[in-house]
Amino acid sequence: MTVYLPDQAARLERFTHSKSPSSLFRTSTLPPPERFAAWRESMGVFLSSSLAPEADMEAFRGEVEGYLIDDILFGRVLASGQKYDRGSAKIARDALDHYMIQVFLDGACEMNVHGRVLQSRPGQAIAFDLGEVLDSVNSDFDLLCLIIPRARLAPLLSFPDGLHGGMPVMESGSGQLLAAFLSSLYISAPSLGPAEARAAARALLEMTAAAFNGATVHEAVASSGGQEALLIHAQSFIRRNLAAADLSPEMIAHALGISRASLYRAFEPVGGVAAYARELRLRKCAADIIAVRNAGRQLSEIAHKWGFTDAPHFTRLFKQRFGQTPGEVRHTMAPFARRDRTELDPRVGDRRYEEWIAALA
Repeated sequence: MTVYLPDQAARLERFTHSKSPSSLFRTSTLPPPERFAAWRESMGVFLSSSLAPEADMEAFRGEVEGYLIDDILFGRVLASGQKYDRGSAKIARDALDHYMIQVFLDGACEMNVHGRVLQSRPGQAIAFDLGEVLDSVNSDFDLLCLIIPRARLAPLLSFPDGLHGGMPVMESGSGQLLAAFLSSLYISAPSLGPAEARAAARALLEMTAAAFNGATVHEAVASSGGQEALLIHAQSFIRRNLAAADLSPEMIAHALGISRASLYRAFEPVGGVAAYARELRLRKCAADIIAVRNAGRQLSEIAHKWGFTDAPHFTRLFKQRFGQTPGEVRHTMAPFARRDRTELDPRVGDRRYEEWIAALA
């Protein structure tokens, strides 16, 4: 995959004259000892990052050149190697429901998905579902990145809840189209007006879906004799019906036209069907508890909305999962609002991309 790669001065020029909403964050303007801390704090909007023990912190570099294309965040990210994590507690707290697609121009990623280790390579696209636990390690990298609201891309996907770790064959027709379009989009992003950006976003969604809907993306599903396909369909059903009072293994099995034994076998790799539904419901409760719109809402009402009818039992489960009671979380966990943070260091440029990630539809 060949992409025009402007130097740092040219990237600043692109950012300065961009018609599209743009953001340029860079650590190179900071003293070397401060660079990784600034990067980690910025990435904290949706990821936890850490350097290897033997890494030279003073040699760290990190840069995000971002553009808001309609309601899709698109940009180029360069950074030194590090480990990235997105745990279930963080998923519950920030309630982000996006897909992240990365195409590595240089460097590579090793990702752990349900016990399987997946490895990318330069030129390869890889998908991350930000509603799933992320456990990955990157070498020094230079990549193009998309962050897409689930509501925009999911309707176009064959397996909307099975995208995590998906890697299309980039040599295929749809893979080549996606690579070529991303390369062109990176060049032209600063010159796009609002109408052009909306058209580009529509084309981008179609090409992304076409590439990731390829059969080889789901070869693990095929090789499992349909077991993983069943798991993905069942997980999707649970997500759609999470607030249903009668959600149960019996109800799920009946709706999918399978036996309870088949359902239980499908969920064995992820800890069981009841545990899966309970985990999602606890995350939804945590997200609702800290949401500004629910500031005056009773905790018991929120719990009941997501299927927890016994308040003491809900409190025990919640504390066991997140280490605090629902009331303690509401008291200590302030809602995310980057605009209100006056302590942001102006030396790193702007960090609008953080707000975009938090506010995407």
